Amino acid sequence: MKKQILARRRTETGAVLIVALLMLLVLTTLGVATISSTNTSLQLVKNQQRQQETEQVAENAINYLLSDLDYYINNSTYLDGDGDFTLSFPSDVTKGMAVNINSLQCLLQATPSGCSLVEGSSAPCHPDYYWEANVTVIDSTSGASSTFIEGFKFRYLAGYCPV
Repeated sequence: MKKQILARRRTETGAVLIVALLMLLVLTTLGVATISSTNTSLQLVKNQQRQQETEQVAENAINYLLSDLDYYINNSTYLDGDGDFTLSFPSDVTKGMAVNINSLQCLLQATPSGCSLVEGSSAPCHPDYYWEANVTVIDSTSGASSTFIEGFKFRYLAGYCPV
């Protein structure tokens, strides 16, 4: 009987151990790959959300500009020494991001048809002003940025288009 046990031990080569170790290696590799893929997907979603937030802040900044006619009527008082438009936005508009007004300029002053800008005329009117705002928003934490260019017009007294 001892001879049979010794003979069996000599024929066992440890194949089960090797197969088990290989399966463990494959499962570990699959687990690491899945976690890495999940982390990459989460980073992509996070970056996309930050990009959308910069777009929202850019829209908020343009809406803030559109909310006050003074920026257009007294445009020269908001220009710095280099001729760049400067304005401090409230924190609820910027949400901690850097907002730069690349340009805010009057492109055209046009007299509507059927009226006259001459004082005392029978059909007085006010000119239409065509403006363009160019705003860039940069999120310093993620590096996401958005630039919005929006054109708009309004009607006001003559002489407020510094072209």
